[in-house]
Amino acid sequence: MKTIKTLLLLLAISIFSCDNNDDAQTDPANPTDGFTHNGTFYETPNAYFEIDEDDDNGDGIPDHYNFFFLDARMADGDVSAGAPVDANEYVFSFSLSNFVFFSLRPDNNSSLGNSAPTAGNTYNGDTFHTTLNPTPDTVIVEDYIGSVQSLSTPYFINGLEYGNPTIDDSTNMQGSLSSTPTLTINAINIDSSNPSLSTIDVDYFYVNAVGETFTGHYEGTLGVIFD
Repeated sequence: MKTIKTLLLLLAISIFSCDNNDDAQTDPANPTDGFTHNGTFYETPNAYFEIDEDDDNGDGIPDHYNFFFLDARMADGDVSAGAPVDANEYVFSFSLSNFVFFSLRPDNNSSLGNSAPTAGNTYNGDTFHTTLNPTPDTVIVEDYIGSVQSLSTPYFINGLEYGNPTIDDSTNMQGSLSSTPTLTINAINIDSSNPSLSTIDVDYFYVNAVGETFTGHYEGTLGVIFD
């Protein structure tokens, strides 16, 4: 519990609502920030880490830790964060095409009851169950079939417009042939003195509803979102 509270305090002081992404591959000559599916590599040069600090179920720990990897920018869609009232929970820049969402929950990862995600550990993502969890909060989208549309009041952050995705893309959602998605944190560094130097290094594994495998990697800077 102390580890969790320390991390929350550190993030709140140092990088609250901070986006340190650079839209670039760590190694442009040999891109590895992305995922491979059916032999094709899909780039995701940006990463975000979201902590659910509200503790909605009252057990004293965050309800989830979310990791996002994508080829666009994203931001908190809450009105309290400055977004218009018609914004979704998250808003995105208009270049959105590839998107990875891993939700790590304490009920699927007992260690998260005592510590925030740490380096050297592999965590289970939110997993499909026919009746208990038919639409899990872990999914991969490639070549998004929709688009991002402007909000009722165009919403800009640092000169870049954000909006809502037009539809949910369930093409590669989990299903009966999926195995448990996993995310391995090789390294994570939250730099309180210079937030722009905060970095993460992860590998992940995912299987869609028809049994096709996705393997992904990200190493570089990240943004942080508080829920």
